[in-house]
Amino acid sequence: MRREDIILETSLGRLLEAYADHCRRNGLREGSVQLYWKLAQRFLKGLEDAGVTGAADIGPHEVSCACLALKSNYYLSAIHTFLRFLAEEGYTQRDYSCIVPLFKRPQPMPPVYSEAEIRRIEAAVDRQGPHGKRDYAALLLATRLGIRGGDIATLTFEELDFKRNTICLTQQKTAAPLSLPMLPEIKAALLDYLEHERASSDSEYVFLSLKPPFSHISVQLLGKLTAAAIRSAGIVPGGRKCGPHAFRASLASSMVNDDVPYEVVRNTLGHTDVNAIKSYAKLDVERLRVYALAVPETTGYFAKFLSGGRENA
Repeated sequence: MRREDIILETSLGRLLEAYADHCRRNGLREGSVQLYWKLAQRFLKGLEDAGVTGAADIGPHEVSCACLALKSNYYLSAIHTFLRFLAEEGYTQRDYSCIVPLFKRPQPMPPVYSEAEIRRIEAAVDRQGPHGKRDYAALLLATRLGIRGGDIATLTFEELDFKRNTICLTQQKTAAPLSLPMLPEIKAALLDYLEHERASSDSEYVFLSLKPPFSHISVQLLGKLTAAAIRSAGIVPGGRKCGPHAFRASLASSMVNDDVPYEVVRNTLGHTDVNAIKSYAKLDVERLRVYALAVPETTGYFAKFLSGGRENA
């Protein structure tokens, strides 16, 4: 929803810019700031509809009405944060975040590609084609290191250290630094591309388009080339994603199955949130089996019900 879709007619609108500045001071990326801004705007519109004209008029009844007007319960976590901001900054006399229920969005187990499928996908890239060496090197960064598509597309020479065999970059999503080993197969693929295929250009970016002005490749192009490799490998996705991001979960699955500690997996994928480890635990099916409880033998009326009403022999 764009900002102009909702017009606040009272002084409540002044709270939005203050909240946006607060989010930026706390290190949120601009995309996240805009999302929180829009959700707070919807909430404030609900307060106006409930008769609120200023922050001093906000009370538990008005908060409840505005929350009920939201289209999704999953927005409430953002409203919880906004209300806490209003209390901490003195806009409201009380912290009404405590009356807002929190709903956790269900996190299904991410569908992954097996190690055998990953190798087939990598082998399916035609490295003798007009852009095969570029596509292969970019693909390996996703499959072997789990680097996000945006970071691959904008990878620069400054982030590559061929002497120390490292890749050090600043992640676009989190602005956090990430240092990864330049695996031998990745180094070989990069050098093959740079020496035999990359256009002669002074661009700081590693992966370039085929035609002038030779700008860096896009995330959309990465998605197309990975999808093409999956098709060429004869693999049916079956509901699995076909972009480079799909390989992050696949890499995590492979690492936890090899008993790599969760914290190492988190650092490898560049997650700043320690709670990201929880999603990796879902992938560790074999380890979870160890903690499964045995099903107790049924007795009494329940056993009789399961046997179709007949007494147990």
